[in-house]
Amino acid sequence: MFEHILKEDRISVLWLGEPLEDLHNIPRELQDNVLIEHVSRPDLAMQMLREHEFKVVVIHLNNDDFAFRYKWLRKLVVDFPGVIRVMLNDRLQAHQVAKASELCHRSMLFSSGIRDLMYEVGQCFRTSNAANKPVVRDYVGGIKRLPSMPAIYIELNDALASDATGAAEIAAIVEQDPAMSAKILQLVNSAFFALSSHVFKIKDAVVILGVRQIRDLFLVSRLFDHYPQDKNWTSFSFENLFDRCMVVGRFARAICREHRVAADIADKAFLAALLQDLGMLVIATRDAEKYSEVMREAAGMNQPLYAIEKLRLGVNHMEVGACILGLWNLPPEVTEAVLYHSHPNSTAGEKFTPLTAVHIADSILPDVVNVNDCRISSRISESYLKKLGLQDKLSHWQEMSEEFALQLYSGVGKGF
Repeated sequence: MFEHILKEDRISVLWLGEPLEDLHNIPRELQDNVLIEHVSRPDLAMQMLREHEFKVVVIHLNNDDFAFRYKWLRKLVVDFPGVIRVMLNDRLQAHQVAKASELCHRSMLFSSGIRDLMYEVGQCFRTSNAANKPVVRDYVGGIKRLPSMPAIYIELNDALASDATGAAEIAAIVEQDPAMSAKILQLVNSAFFALSSHVFKIKDAVVILGVRQIRDLFLVSRLFDHYPQDKNWTSFSFENLFDRCMVVGRFARAICREHRVAADIADKAFLAALLQDLGMLVIATRDAEKYSEVMREAAGMNQPLYAIEKLRLGVNHMEVGACILGLWNLPPEVTEAVLYHSHPNSTAGEKFTPLTAVHIADSILPDVVNVNDCRISSRISESYLKKLGLQDKLSHWQEMSEEFALQLYSGVGKGF
C-alpha cells in the first residue's frame, strides 16, 4: 500500500494548522521513513521551509482564515514548486475548494485518517517521479521551441485569486491580446458550445462560460499557435487534433456533471482533455520523420502508440506533456490526467478524478484521422472502470458520446 513512499529516502512532512487526531499514529511500516513536524502559524511554516528540506506540506483549510492561508499557499507554489502539497478541507465552500485545489496535489477531507493521507502522498510521489524521470527531463530540455507560460494566463490566475475581480476586469486582461481574443470568440460561438445566441464581447463570454474556462481556452489556443503544423508533418492535421481535444474536453465535463462530482473536478477534466495531446505536437515538431515511423510501427503491430513511443524514443507523448505542465505549475490533477489518460490503471486510486473523465471521453469518441491508420486515442480500460465500480455505465456513456461525436464531422471547428 505504501510502496511509493518506501522507495523514497526519509520524508519530512510539514503540517500547517490543526492536526488530525491520529496525526502521530503513523502506520508502523512507515515509521522509519516519515517524520512529521507540526506548526500552527504560516509565518513559522515558511521559515521552517527555508531552513529545512521538506518534501510534503499538509495544510488545514477552513473558513476562519481561508483568504490568508490561500495567499500563503500561492507563495508556497512559487517559492517551493517541487514540494508535494495536500490540503485538508474543513467545511470549505465550493468556490474555496475550487481555488485552493488548483494549487494542491491532493484535496482531502479533514476527517481523513493519517493512513489514507499517507497513501495519497505515495501516489503523488509516483506521479511526480514518472513525469520527472531524467530521460523525460532531458528530452523536454532538448526542445528548441519550448513554450513559456503566457503572461496573460498568469494575470488571469492572479485575477481568479481575487474575490473582487469581475467579468469586465477579466475581459480587459484577455483583450490585451486582440488576436487571441478573436480566436476565443470564434471558439465560443462555434457548435462546440452550442450557445443559443451569438457572443460578440469577451466580457459576455466570461459571464456565460466562467473565468476558468476562458482562461483554459486562452492557454490551449496559445499552445496550438506555438506549434503550427510543419510542412514535413503529414501524418495527421494539428487542427483536427485541436478540434478533437475540444470535443473530448466538453464530453469529459458532461461525464463529470452526470456523475455529480464537484465543479473543480469538471474544470480540471476539461483542461486536461484540452492538453492531453500536447506531447504529440512537441514530438511531431521536433522530429517529424521519426515520429511518423513510430506511428506506422504502432499501427502495423496493433500496439498502443505510447508503448512504441517509449520503445523507440525513450519517452511517450503523455510524459512529455506532463513534464511541461509540471514546469508551469498547472494543477497537479491536470498533470496526472495527462500523464495517465491512456493507461489509468497505472494509478492505484479508486476515486472518480479528472483522469477518470478524460480517459472515458478520449476512449469512446472517434479517433483523429491519420494517414498511418494509427490509433491515437486511448483504449477503454474495463479493469479500471471495474476498480471504480463504473463498468455498468459504459454503455450509457457510449450513447452520450453520439451527440459529441457528431461535432467531429460537422465542420464546427477549424479542422473537421
